[in-house]
Amino acid sequence: MTLHSPTPVAAQGRFSPGFQYTASALVIFLALLGSHLATPLYPIWQRSFGLSTTDITVIFSCYPLGVTAGLLYGGRMGDQFGRKPMIYIGILTIMLSSLTYLVASGMAYLMAARILNGIAIGLMSGPAAAALVELHPTDDRGAASRIAAIAMLASPAAGLLLATLVVHFASEELAVMLPFALQLVGLMACFLLALTYVETIRPENRRTFATVSWRIQTLHVPADIRTPFVFATVVGVLVWAGTGLWLALGPVLVGQVIGSGSRLTGGLVVVAFLATAGVVQLFARRMPYMRALMISCYLTPPSLLLVLATLHWQSAFGLGVGAVLAGISQGLGWMGASELVNRIAPAAIRASVLSVLYIAGYFGAAVPIIATGIVADAMGLFPAVTMLLALFTAVAVAMIVMGLRYQRTAAWTKAGGIG
Repeated sequence: MTLHSPTPVAAQGRFSPGFQYTASALVIFLALLGSHLATPLYPIWQRSFGLSTTDITVIFSCYPLGVTAGLLYGGRMGDQFGRKPMIYIGILTIMLSSLTYLVASGMAYLMAARILNGIAIGLMSGPAAAALVELHPTDDRGAASRIAAIAMLASPAAGLLLATLVVHFASEELAVMLPFALQLVGLMACFLLALTYVETIRPENRRTFATVSWRIQTLHVPADIRTPFVFATVVGVLVWAGTGLWLALGPVLVGQVIGSGSRLTGGLVVVAFLATAGVVQLFARRMPYMRALMISCYLTPPSLLLVLATLHWQSAFGLGVGAVLAGISQGLGWMGASELVNRIAPAAIRASVLSVLYIAGYFGAAVPIIATGIVADAMGLFPAVTMLLALFTAVAVAMIVMGLRYQRTAAWTKAGGIG
């Protein structure tokens, strides 16, 4: 029995195909809106709960680790049960995460909320994106994929901006509550929108609890593509580790440079990072992926060097420029890594190979940042960022050498990697 045989079935629903397609895009947007609501709130929690920098990085890292766990099951379960059951489970789990934030009284609550949010996104992101593609009124999968990518970039940035403004204009007591209360309202709308479009997996291709396979998704990379895959994956880990730095410690960095009263600026710097990454992907989508990957590696060391210089000379301008450079590096690096892996992965196991890339990327966003937090608590933020700069520079240089060496070999040329 073939599980991967979804067909455009929006015409069977009570609403028009165009409405169902739009509703599925809004579901993705509303579900991801709260992904980074916590970022501008970290300094408040740090003061209220007496958290260290290590604690903040551990709390942040619970999200990508949760996403990693969800990814191991989300796509596979979405193929077996159907897209919508996983979307419903994801939305309800995010609601539970929001409620946990609202009653948080210490680090354990924040960790639980982040893990729940991450697991939910991991479970539903693949099925939700697949539903969007399959509901396109004219079956234009390329256009639908671009809409999904835009939603996945724009939504977290919009949520982060909202939380930043709330933190700036509201009292601290209200600031840690209002973003998640608003998220709950948005999630209710999200759930209702999910009810308006049809399931895209045919009934005869769905499994029941009795017949479903509960095995973790197999992670396998064929030997003949491992060299370019390793290159793409390491660059992906590098840019997501940089993303983790800005999302976890961005407001803390701004506080070190400008002062503890700069809550609005701290959030806006992180918004600038995310927005830059998204805009770059939109405008550079025709750039050859090898060029995108190489530029990303070239930009990684100077973006962190600017942060280091900013901490030394207390320059807010330098921090902003560093965030923009890091955003460009992230946008180009992840876009290039995703395209390269899509090109070299055999069609029959493409989803599995992409899962390895995604899991590596999210995992990479967690481990280096936890280490940075530990060093920051022990030695200070400047030494911690210095060590991170040395590590990132070494990895970026190694990837530049690897890319220059291998981009003209047979495997890369066959994949269209020159450019």
